[in-house]
Amino acid sequence: MGSIRALVLLTASSLAASLPCVTHAQSLPVATPVAVGVPGAAASAYVVPSVSVAPVESLIRPAPEPPTPKRRIELHADLQNLFLLRNDADFDRSRPFYNESGQTVGAFATLFRPSALLRITDHLRIYYEVELGLNYWSKQDPDQQSALAPSVLVMKHREIYAEGELWRERFAFKVGYQYFQDPTALFLGHWIGAAQAHLNTGAGRLGLFAGEVPDDTFEGVNVLENNFVRDIFVFGLTGALRVNERLRGSAALMALVDTHVVGQTRWLICPTLHVELDRGRLSGFLDLALQAGQLRGQAIDAGDQTHVAWALQAGARYPLGRLALSWNLLVLSPDDAHAGNAYNHAFLYSSKTRSATLMLTEDELRNWYDALDRRMGHYEGGLYLHRAGLMVTDVKAAWALHRYLEAALVVGAAAALKPANALDSGFIGVETDVLLTFPATEHLSATVAGGLLVPGHAGGALINRIRLDATDPIVMVEAALLVRY
Repeated sequence: MGSIRALVLLTASSLAASLPCVTHAQSLPVATPVAVGVPGAAASAYVVPSVSVAPVESLIRPAPEPPTPKRRIELHADLQNLFLLRNDADFDRSRPFYNESGQTVGAFATLFRPSALLRITDHLRIYYEVELGLNYWSKQDPDQQSALAPSVLVMKHREIYAEGELWRERFAFKVGYQYFQDPTALFLGHWIGAAQAHLNTGAGRLGLFAGEVPDDTFEGVNVLENNFVRDIFVFGLTGALRVNERLRGSAALMALVDTHVVGQTRWLICPTLHVELDRGRLSGFLDLALQAGQLRGQAIDAGDQTHVAWALQAGARYPLGRLALSWNLLVLSPDDAHAGNAYNHAFLYSSKTRSATLMLTEDELRNWYDALDRRMGHYEGGLYLHRAGLMVTDVKAAWALHRYLEAALVVGAAAALKPANALDSGFIGVETDVLLTFPATEHLSATVAGGLLVPGHAGGALINRIRLDATDPIVMVEAALLVRY
């Protein structure tokens, strides 16, 4: 093959030598006189246009096409305009002595979340995400000049990290501010500063991580005023395995060391497991989490508490043409009836669950930071503790009625697992939500939702502040307009 190519090149060279020049099928240009110098001068010169001479090999082998430029910067953004109205914040209509604003809850708000992904190379990237909001139309002033004024627009730098792969993608890392969660998200589901590294093994991966959960303890801006004495550390091992196309799972062994409260250090070991199974149309998952450790100085006599707690979450989904049915169950272990004794069995909870309810758990349209699974618990160091325990189960039916209309019905119920810690009541409440979504295009959609939460006596005991036995329902209307870039 090489000798044939050499013969062809030799023949072409001989042919080219017998020609004055080789052009791309163009006739030789003719020299034309043009005037030079100042206008009106008689002097002229002959200008011959240049002739492009093609290499001999280009007559035989076509020139390669220029490479397609790779996209190095990816920009994305979500803009949400929101409306919320509830008839009350709790289950009690009793009029407080100081009630200048009434009992209703309502707001118009705007949220803008742009992000940028910088692809330095094929295996090295920088990611940045910022969230401007929630900004309430009645409070935040876009014309406010002072950065320290209460009415200035709220901005949160959510994620700032570098990530990449090395050694033929066998090793991967991710370092910086990021959204980090354990395989179940029941224990850790936070925006934190963290470093992750893992090895890809083909069928799965093995990794380790370390990070810090932000807390309210001020340590100063200058590094000389900062240290590790009052910080909340998380670290551990992670792993994932894909058994086959139907079965896959992930697990982690995590540790938490929390010293942000003087004299009340707490440490935990938390193994978590997440399993997913697909069987035709039916798919499901199971989450398990166990916590064991010590809460120092938190007993009623300033002694230490032994902490042993657990959590479970399970769910399933079954699509039927345009109809999709889903179910979810969340269970958090309760403490015993004696607060402050030598043991604590209440699970330390991140408030991140897969429940579809809008009031009992985090609102899927937008997190308003006031879900009942947060307000019923005690917040400490980024986690929520439910002494009464918590069980939330819900079913959701979603219909694709039309190209421009989707409807969903959500029915959920919640209960306290230790009635003695909820004024001897176990029933928290039943929630019903109806959602209508109008997807105009892939970049524009609108959602309108209405909900009714009928409480039980346990709900009133855990939420109300005046009459703990009141059980007045909450009615909610919500709307969201989403534009996505």
